Amino acid sequence: MMFYRIILCVSLAASVLGLDSDVVVLRAVRGRDARLPCGQGKVFLDGPDSYVLWLKNDRDFIHRFPSDETEPKIVNQNQIFGTPCDSVLCYDDTSLLLKRVSEQDSGIYRCRVHYQASPSLDYVIDVRLVDSPGMPKILNEKREEIKRGYVGPLSLGSELTLICEVDDDQPDTLVYWRRNGVTLERAHTAIGGVLRSEVRVHNVTRDELDAHYECVAQNADVTEPLTTSVVVKMYLPPLDVEIRLNNNFDFEAGQPRVVDCVVVGCVPPPAITWHLGDTLLRSTVHKELHDGNFTVSSLTLAPSLRDSKRDLTCRAHNSHLPTSVFEDKVTLNVGYRPICLTNREETVGAVLHETETVTCVVEASPKPLQFSWTFSDSRTLYTSVKAVVGHHNRYSSTLTWMPRDSDVGLLLCRATNSFGEQKRPCSYTITTGGPPHAPECVVLQSYPNAVRVQCQKGWDGGRIQIVHLELLNSDGTVFQNVSNGAGNFYLPDIIDNRNLTALVYASSSRGRSEAKTINLQNITPLSSSVATDEAPIRTWMPWLKVMCGTLALAAAVAASAVCIKLTMVKRDSSELNPDLVPRSDGSFHREPDFTREERLLGTTNITVNQLPACQNQYSSTPIPPCRVHVGCGPPTPQDTYTISQHTYYV
Repeated sequence: MMFYRIILCVSLAASVLGLDSDVVVLRAVRGRDARLPCGQGKVFLDGPDSYVLWLKNDRDFIHRFPSDETEPKIVNQNQIFGTPCDSVLCYDDTSLLLKRVSEQDSGIYRCRVHYQASPSLDYVIDVRLVDSPGMPKILNEKREEIKRGYVGPLSLGSELTLICEVDDDQPDTLVYWRRNGVTLERAHTAIGGVLRSEVRVHNVTRDELDAHYECVAQNADVTEPLTTSVVVKMYLPPLDVEIRLNNNFDFEAGQPRVVDCVVVGCVPPPAITWHLGDTLLRSTVHKELHDGNFTVSSLTLAPSLRDSKRDLTCRAHNSHLPTSVFEDKVTLNVGYRPICLTNREETVGAVLHETETVTCVVEASPKPLQFSWTFSDSRTLYTSVKAVVGHHNRYSSTLTWMPRDSDVGLLLCRATNSFGEQKRPCSYTITTGGPPHAPECVVLQSYPNAVRVQCQKGWDGGRIQIVHLELLNSDGTVFQNVSNGAGNFYLPDIIDNRNLTALVYASSSRGRSEAKTINLQNITPLSSSVATDEAPIRTWMPWLKVMCGTLALAAAVAASAVCIKLTMVKRDSSELNPDLVPRSDGSFHREPDFTREERLLGTTNITVNQLPACQNQYSSTPIPPCRVHVGCGPPTPQDTYTISQHTYYV
């Protein structure tokens, strides 16, 4: 306390000696808070030993900064003291706050700054009181007061008129507008004790969306002005509707893919719908997000091949602009990566220094860009693509190369199109080729004067093979020589009573297999005595058939009688059966002992018999001509693949 008295005496002495600074006159509003700045708010203390003293009328001590309350808040004593910020408002701690200013608060205030390394300075403020100008009112162009805090919603190109009025006739009162914190032109008129200021916006643009207008009434220097504000609301069409695909319009059939539709600048946030052709998409994953100026809708789409070349449309619906259509449209390109037509692994017989040719057939949409062939030693070769005539989305490629020792092993063929590389390659096993293996033959049927022989062909050694059959007499001479590509032989008109021997072998361009011997027993034609002995048997055959028919009819009659008997017994016992429930029509039905779900779980699976295998499965073409036709008929021209395209020698 003694310290403050000494300071007060020094201040009074300075005042007597005429050391006062210039006096600044500041106005404060009665009944409201006022904050007096020290040195116009430009005072910065230069060290921990510097401080500020506030005096009133040069005799009353009011405030010291830093004080006992503010010193614990100072963490770093070596920092430069300045103006801190509290939340979003910045105040100068060297200023003096007067709560609810009254008449006794008017007078002369002195702010003395004691620097640590500089001479002290004084700032003198003369506080004078004025009356409040009153709360401003905001009116529209119809002079109706806006009380709901916003104006609009407005549309693009409309007019905006805001009028601010203050019931005050003080000459020093200012009435003006601030837009988003920026002061507009300070111009107002005074008519009959009312101060008025207007703001007009012609041809409203998007910049007015959520614009914050404040009407300010101010007639004091150290008291916050009175303000009334409104916010501008608008209805806006989208600036842009875009389906985000990153320029990738290719969709792999059956593979789900997330598609985004971004709507920019639509107010209020729009409802977004998706359409594929004329179909409204409903049962897909669909969500909407709104973040400021963007509305995003995500769709998970897994189109099929029939959706190719159809339009995917995203539409934004603004309920306040019902007559306008906002959409983006893209054309889908649906396809699939190449698929190998054969599931089995084929064997290729290769011979050194002899060119070998392999044809690979795939289905793909769109057309493959190329075929790649990878040998067991990781060597890769590339070939061109040719469409298969008569088949849609079917393509082939032929590799012709000169085999070498390292080629033995697995050969993989892969095709690549715009959807990617073939997942499961067509595989071939490269092995050492040579003459074909000997066929395995059986005599299927033997009749008088005819013989039928069927052969199962062995491995062809890498070339197309033909099966040969030579008939030999008992002396070893050949009297008949036949050949067949499938290995099936029918030998009619064999009337010789001698035992015949057949030699069977296969041949190709690489030689012939070893021959296998088949003994054919020639059956002697039927004589007259044999026919006489068979006559009694033929006489009894009709009677035997009649007896069999009679027995079958009797068995059927007996089974019917048993069924009728069981039905009658069951009907007689229905009245005593608690599980039988009467219907409305008087009949009965049995209540089930299991629910519908249990019935589904207990359903018996039925297996369909598979189609018979094709006999010509060893065809030289990559794909067997016979597909699922019963009986495996002869190949059609559409099933035969031509390999006369350009080949590449490596």
